Amino acid sequence: MKSLNILIILAVFATMAHAQNKKYVQTMENNIPSIYQAETLEDFDPIANKFDRIGQAEATQWEPYYYASLSYVFKAFRIEDLPTKDAALDQALTALAKAAAVSENNSEVIALQGFINMIKIGVDPGTRGQSLSPKIMADFGKALQLDPNNPRANLFMGQMLFGTAQFFGTGVDDACALVDKSIALFDSEKPESSIAPAWGKPSALQYKEQCKTALTKTASKE
Repeated sequence: MKSLNILIILAVFATMAHAQNKKYVQTMENNIPSIYQAETLEDFDPIANKFDRIGQAEATQWEPYYYASLSYVFKAFRIEDLPTKDAALDQALTALAKAAAVSENNSEVIALQGFINMIKIGVDPGTRGQSLSPKIMADFGKALQLDPNNPRANLFMGQMLFGTAQFFGTGVDDACALVDKSIALFDSEKPESSIAPAWGKPSALQYKEQCKTALTKTASKE
């Protein structure tokens, strides 16, 4: 009888956990599209704050803080004033640190961290290029080691190599190969869940066009 009672209690807890997880996923599914549908600069802070609250309520989940960070990244894309852009990127890193604390060695989290710092170089290339570049390359390298088929990690590494090649006037073949690989991975991507990161293909296609231009110029010089 005692064993039966224990089984009943475990079954109840399992049912409650499943219901809670389903509610969490539904909440995330309802809120993730808002990042991509935001129309004004002012839209992003409330979106990020909403994900932060979800993260506080779901202490074992990394995705809310990831999307809070991504909200600030997308906000930074729309800001022209460099100090203000930098502040938004700092907010992105702060939110992402919470995701990293929940989920260590997460390819998506580490790749996004490198991407944010890559954008921060653009705010002050002269000061930050030398100090941040090794850290960024290490992040992208680790993200790819953890998941070689992560399309975002491949794209970000390709973008970093492309920018470095353009800066030093060297070939972009390796960079563009990674961009091409990322597009193929985007096309075949099967996210682990409905709330897993699945963004980035439009940027990959834009870089594909930049690669075509750069490779054409290189070919014309030979």
